Amino acid sequence: MLSHCANLQCLKPFLRLGEGKLFLVETSYVAGSGGTTLSLSPRMRQPPRRLERHWLCDECATLWTLVQDRQKGIALLPLQLSASSNVAYRKPA
Repeated sequence: MLSHCANLQCLKPFLRLGEGKLFLVETSYVAGSGGTTLSLSPRMRQPPRRLERHWLCDECATLWTLVQDRQKGIALLPLQLSASSNVAYRKPA
């Protein structure tokens, strides 16, 4: 469940769906704390997936967006840089 803004410098509490911007991210399911991915059963054609929900408050959503990288996970990216294809991922300070 969402509890606060995804920007770690903000942490405004999540109160309503009508405020800010909600991100729904599909990720691979990882079992346990060992970090091993579940093996596929013969009936399954794709690995299990899970949905993660992230939220940016109104103020942060005007400045930032969230991006996903399979190795780096979810990171904040300034909106003015997100349109560029040669952008380095960076997390907030």
